[in-house]
Amino acid sequence: MDSRFKVGGPLRNRSDRLEGFERRRRRLPHWEGPGETYFLTFRLMCPDFVDLTQERIGRLVVEAIMFFADVRYELYDYTIMPDHVHLILKPIVHDGKAERLANVTHSLKSWLASRINRIVGRSGQLWQHESYDHIVRDEADYQEKAAYIFDNPKRAGLVNDPAEWPWWGVGPRK
Repeated sequence: MDSRFKVGGPLRNRSDRLEGFERRRRRLPHWEGPGETYFLTFRLMCPDFVDLTQERIGRLVVEAIMFFADVRYELYDYTIMPDHVHLILKPIVHDGKAERLANVTHSLKSWLASRINRIVGRSGQLWQHESYDHIVRDEADYQEKAAYIFDNPKRAGLVNDPAEWPWWGVGPRK
C-alpha cells in the first residue's frame, strides 16, 4: 500500500477515530485531519477574468504550486484548467502539528490573486470563496482522482491526448 495512506489499528471508540479532525462548513462541508491526503479544486470567481492556461499565467500558477511543495505540503499531482486548478496534496506535519489545508489553500489563492490581478490589470476577488476538498481515502481513491485530473483537459476538449497538456504535473518526489 502507498505510504500516503495509513491504515490504523482497531479503534476503541468513535472519538478515537475523530481525534484531530476538524469539520468546517460554509456552503460545502470541509473535513480536515492530520496526516490526510486531499484532492483539492479551486475556481475562478468568473471565467471571463482570465485564462489560467495563458502562458504567463500558467507558469505563475505552476510556480506557486511548486514553491510550497515539500515545505508546506507533499505535492502528488496537479492540473491547471482555464478556469480552475486541481491538486492532490498532503499537508506536512511540523513539530507534531499538520499544516492546515485551509491555510495552504488561502496562501495559494491569495498570492496568486494578487499576482494575476496585477498581470491582467484588474483588482478585487479572483477566486470563488470556497474550494472543493476531498480526503483521499486509500490508494484506489487516489488513482481515481489522479486519473480524473490527468484526463480533465481531454474531457474538456482542450487536447486529444492528455499527455500533451502542458499544465499537468507531479510533485518533486514523484
